[in-house]
Amino acid sequence: MHEPLLSVVVPVHNGKRYIRDTLASLARLEDELSCEFIFQNSCSTDGTTEILDRFCQGHQNRHHLNEQDSGQSEAINAGMARARGRWVTWLCADDLILPAVAGALVEGERVGADLVYGDVIFIRGERAFPAEGTETYSPGILAKRRLVIQQPGTCIRRETWNEFGGVAASRNWAMDYDLFLRLESAGRSFFRASSFLAVIRMHPDAKTSSGSPNRVLELWSILWQSHCRRPAYFRLRPYFVYGVEFVIKFVEARRAAGNRFPPQAAVALLHKFFWLTARARENVSIRHRFEDIPQEVRMLLAGLTKMR
Repeated sequence: MHEPLLSVVVPVHNGKRYIRDTLASLARLEDELSCEFIFQNSCSTDGTTEILDRFCQGHQNRHHLNEQDSGQSEAINAGMARARGRWVTWLCADDLILPAVAGALVEGERVGADLVYGDVIFIRGERAFPAEGTETYSPGILAKRRLVIQQPGTCIRRETWNEFGGVAASRNWAMDYDLFLRLESAGRSFFRASSFLAVIRMHPDAKTSSGSPNRVLELWSILWQSHCRRPAYFRLRPYFVYGVEFVIKFVEARRAAGNRFPPQAAVALLHKFFWLTARARENVSIRHRFEDIPQEVRMLLAGLTKMR
């Protein structure tokens, strides 16, 4: 069998609520480039297994593995061990990949990049809006400032993935940041495409929305390890930025659980303070690109935001 251009690994456990939209986005991607899909299903019991069986039946490039794992990181690495693509990525079972990935990989191949990424779109309830924190890469930016890359809009050369051993099995919240920082510390090449490559759903059940203190502790640990590898990249700012983010997520998780203190106005002020410290430098250009997204993407978002 020929080598596909891209392998997409989807770790999933009981993802029935959203996974049909994810699968539809993968099916659209097949029209744009040679790809394979590997579903690492951790013994789902909600009907996800049957949905994946039907999606993969009769397709040589779609692989469904229904096996127990110890968590998302192990599932991602298990799927990547089976991947044959020149490039690899992983996609959560509530996110979508967009066809523009095909063009982004062509550009990445041309410049010899190790990692290709682009802009992403957030969906929260009935709103679709761009992730304004994405930025063009410069050496040390991930360690000096913050994570300026959204993982669902990211592809990595498979040989690079294998060289760095994939994601760390010990990481539960920010395995993507840990991997990107290891690539940065080693001086690998990052290329940003000027297009929207993925859609991320923001909802209370998402792991990164839980407001857990364990997440900020993991982020600080990852940053510290990175700064030990490259002391010249040390800055206090990213530790402070993720401390502020933790407060926001903690408060939002409490409000989602029914606690109305502090009021929403205070939450809005916290968000403004976060972006004051995080400094989204390309937000204006990102908004302009979002206004010019292709019509088929606009229609897709319209359908997704009507689904509640």
